[in-house]
Amino acid sequence: MNDEKKLIERLEQHRTRAPEGFADQVMDALPSFRKKKARGFWPTSGQWIAPALVGAAAAVLVLLGVGHFRPAEQMSQVGFHFELHAPGADKVELLGTFNNWQADDIVLAGPDASGHWTATVELPEGRHEYIFLVDGERWLADPRAATHRPDGFGRVNTVINIYEEENA
Repeated sequence: MNDEKKLIERLEQHRTRAPEGFADQVMDALPSFRKKKARGFWPTSGQWIAPALVGAAAAVLVLLGVGHFRPAEQMSQVGFHFELHAPGADKVELLGTFNNWQADDIVLAGPDASGHWTATVELPEGRHEYIFLVDGERWLADPRAATHRPDGFGRVNTVINIYEEENA
């Protein structure tokens, strides 16, 4: 502790001071700051109208948008059928945005006699990405799907858009 005090004292001795009037020169170089400082915190002579109207409009938009927001548990769920042909596999899992990419959460049933693994999962409407994990080590995008996207980690995810048939 004593060494710290000595170090601080030494640093204080070597501190460089700004020249006299330096702060005023800087403040003069920033005229807009001077004006704001001079008028104070509250706007004057009608300067408050535009910010108040923008704030009110933003509040209205937020309130209108609240009616369109539905929590995930209230969103329509659509049964989506997943299938992968992996005849030699011992286990096939489904990981995606809908289960927070958790392993052992959705395990496909199978294989059937022709080597297909399947699962039907209730998913909320919207865009989802997924990938199959075979035997805990091999990552496979759905080869039957039309849309794929690189995941940024060297793999490719499958992309699906789920909508109720009446909304499609």
